[in-house]
Amino acid sequence: MHNTSEYWDKSYKSGQMAWDIGGPTPVFNEWINTYNNFISICVLGAGNGWDAINFAKKGHFVTAVDFAPTAVKNMRLAAKRSEINISILRENILNLNKIYTNKFNVIVEYTCFCAIDPKNRINYIKMVYEILKPNGKFVGILFPIDKAASEGGPPFGIELKSTLDLFKKYFRIIKYEKSLLSVESRKDREVFVIFEKV
Repeated sequence: MHNTSEYWDKSYKSGQMAWDIGGPTPVFNEWINTYNNFISICVLGAGNGWDAINFAKKGHFVTAVDFAPTAVKNMRLAAKRSEINISILRENILNLNKIYTNKFNVIVEYTCFCAIDPKNRINYIKMVYEILKPNGKFVGILFPIDKAASEGGPPFGIELKSTLDLFKKYFRIIKYEKSLLSVESRKDREVFVIFEKV
């Protein structure tokens, strides 16, 4: 089953990680540079930790979450090499609202939402809402928008209208656009979004 840590751990051990672009996400790197103050960030399904470590290098207070043991090990090694302070948690992201409440300024999402079973998406959104501070932001890249959820996965496709309708129950839309900074293989297949907790 794709919703187990064992399933994902096999991918990390084998190196079969189609979602891993091998470095920080250009869209997020540009976005984080708009902040002059340091913020608390939670990166969901952080994988090898490229974005989490990039944010921490810039001075932000970062919590990186993944439930695959090899991903967590890789992040810890990378953080040690970079000599940065980062909180790395091995946990199923759907349990985070049992650990944190009103904790983070920003939740960062990329290729995690599409990895969970679509029937769990509303639970994911509720969890994000609960762990964000008041007026906190959900900053994400929704991918793949060119695939129907009914086609199976992971990655499970994202139908934009129904997905936005789910988020609108808890958030207001600040930004919604296709980014010129998307990696080449994902251009026109994803949208960059910023939602604010209401």
